Amino acid sequence: MTGWIIAAWAVSTAVLLALLLQTRRQLVFSRESFVALSKRAPVGFYETDAAGQCSFVNDTWCEISGLSISQSLGTGWVRAVHPDDQLAALAAWEGSVHSQKPYLNELRLVRPDGSLRQVLVSGRPIESDRGRASGFIGTVLDVTELRRAQQQAREKESLLQTLVDHSSAAIYLKDTAGRYLLINRRHVELWPQMKDFRPGTTVFDWFPEETARSFLASDHEVVESRQTKTFEEVVTANEGKRTYLSVKFPVFGEDGEVVAVGGISADVTELEQAHQALAEREKLLRSLIEVQENERQLLCHEFHDGLIQYAVGSKMLLESLRNENVSTVCADAVGSVIDCLAKGIEEGRRVIRGIRPAALDDLGLRAALDDLANDLGESGMPVTLRFDPGIDSIPSSLQTTVYRVAQESLTNARKHSDSDRVCLMVLRVGSRIEVTARDFGRGFDPQGDTGHGFGLIGIRERARLAGGECRVESEQGRGTTVTVELPLPDDDNTPSLPVDEATRRAL
Repeated sequence: MTGWIIAAWAVSTAVLLALLLQTRRQLVFSRESFVALSKRAPVGFYETDAAGQCSFVNDTWCEISGLSISQSLGTGWVRAVHPDDQLAALAAWEGSVHSQKPYLNELRLVRPDGSLRQVLVSGRPIESDRGRASGFIGTVLDVTELRRAQQQAREKESLLQTLVDHSSAAIYLKDTAGRYLLINRRHVELWPQMKDFRPGTTVFDWFPEETARSFLASDHEVVESRQTKTFEEVVTANEGKRTYLSVKFPVFGEDGEVVAVGGISADVTELEQAHQALAEREKLLRSLIEVQENERQLLCHEFHDGLIQYAVGSKMLLESLRNENVSTVCADAVGSVIDCLAKGIEEGRRVIRGIRPAALDDLGLRAALDDLANDLGESGMPVTLRFDPGIDSIPSSLQTTVYRVAQESLTNARKHSDSDRVCLMVLRVGSRIEVTARDFGRGFDPQGDTGHGFGLIGIRERARLAGGECRVESEQGRGTTVTVELPLPDDDNTPSLPVDEATRRAL
């Protein structure tokens, strides 16, 4: 019996020793695995005893802090903490050690080279078999780049918000369901009812139903087209209707789908009113020009058929007296009066041509341009004139504009160019009339020279009021070319004649 008990005890002891040995080997293996794992970890690892004294750090901690393993043990790790953070870090660490509670803190480390690293330190107690903490184990995560990126993101967000809030236009962002995500300060200034704005509200919460539906319709158009679009939107406010020019654009998610609609709306009410007022003034100006031309026409007819005819008649009567027997004194006086009347008649006809040539009303644009070219040629500047044969068939009001543009262009060339000749071309090109005047004189800088300002301004204004445009090309010493393009009326049926390219190049 005793032998059996001894044998059983021996077996039990052997089994217990084997279990203890196996447990020890597992512990050793676990420790070695922990050390090996921590060396390869991308975060810093540390271990302390129950009193909080550091007993282990891995290589990543050394890379982050710049301290060696030996320099980090015990309380040596504190020397890496930024002086301004040391007291708070130690107090928080000691509090966790005494309370045996998890530790979490963010602090700055100063490396030996003076560079700073922002780290997030965490730790948890290690419970022993008796349920008491035998130490702490924790990690050190370098969040320097993360915090730097977050700071840059905050700065960019702040800058963007500042720009958005100081914009003179209303800026807003809505999801595809029409819910507001954000608005800027100007948006609230334009629509004061949104001073209590909350994200997630819709246009129906802030605007009348008709207006809200029009907003949603334009938003939907942007979502469907996936393109930026411009809308003119009218909103009724306390002071009446206001007009807004809105540019709306899609916002795409990572999957390429539209996730929101952004918008920039500018109040253009005053601009629209000014545009309408300008249109009314231009209409009035065109009417005044037309009335002026009619008055010129009437005045020229009155001069030509009245005063000039009386002067011509008087001259013919006096000339008939030369055949009568009059005294020498009377004959000389009659001759002087005839000469004065001849000069007056010629001067009157010249003035009439300047005001409005009779040929323009009686014979058409082509004859009027011929007279204009002849007059300039007689003054010492020959004019080469080319035009479409059917130019007389264009509307009379447009003929007047073409004539005035040609007249002003040739007058400018005579006064300012010092050119020995001028080329004038009037052609129909498609649905437009093209008037081109070119001299070969001294030229000027179109950007800086203001010596030709009023003449060119007059040409440009006439072209603009007729719905056309004016181009001026000039270079010092190489002459000036003025080109005016004027649109023909939509109902004009004048056939477009082919333009000889050699005729174009001749200019």
